[in-house]
Amino acid sequence: MGRYRLPASVLSDNGCIYTAAYRHGYSAMESELFHLGIDYKHSRPYHPQTCGKVERFHQTLKKFLRKQPRAETIEDLQAQVDRFVAYYNHLRPHRAKGRKTPKSAFDSRDKARPIKREGAFTRELRVRHDRIDRHGVVTIRYKSKLHHIGMGRALKGTRIILLVAGRNVRIITPEGRLLRHFELDPSRDYQPRSLG
Repeated sequence: MGRYRLPASVLSDNGCIYTAAYRHGYSAMESELFHLGIDYKHSRPYHPQTCGKVERFHQTLKKFLRKQPRAETIEDLQAQVDRFVAYYNHLRPHRAKGRKTPKSAFDSRDKARPIKREGAFTRELRVRHDRIDRHGVVTIRYKSKLHHIGMGRALKGTRIILLVAGRNVRIITPEGRLLRHFELDPSRDYQPRSLG
């Protein structure tokens, strides 16, 4: 994105790092793209043809890498991938592009850009439906680290909704009753009741 600027939209499959819709929330990638004004589109589940262009690119990349000397380090592998990407985008003409390179085809078109969002948003907005476990605890991930939130054994089995805005966490019942509101302390694994 630093090299080619931000796009108007991004298409991906439905892997758990790309979407949290089935968990009734938003992934970090969905949140980040939203804040950048980028429309995020997902392929139809179990339909890899939707992302066929990138799948075909991966096939060509793998074919290229099989012909290279085996990379001994990650740096060697990255150099091979970089060499392939430069060749693929800047030198290799494509039949589907009228024998133009992808870079010349890209440069010849006007670019769609992200939309400007009105209002202020935190960097992370998530809504997650869950249930308090038998120990009176619910878990949440913040920057890929799992944190345990003490709710009390009296609430075990209670269905809840977590509203997460950055480190600000509100836990409510499906009816809207506030059970807990606190600022997550990322240095602590366990967030005791006394913190919130």
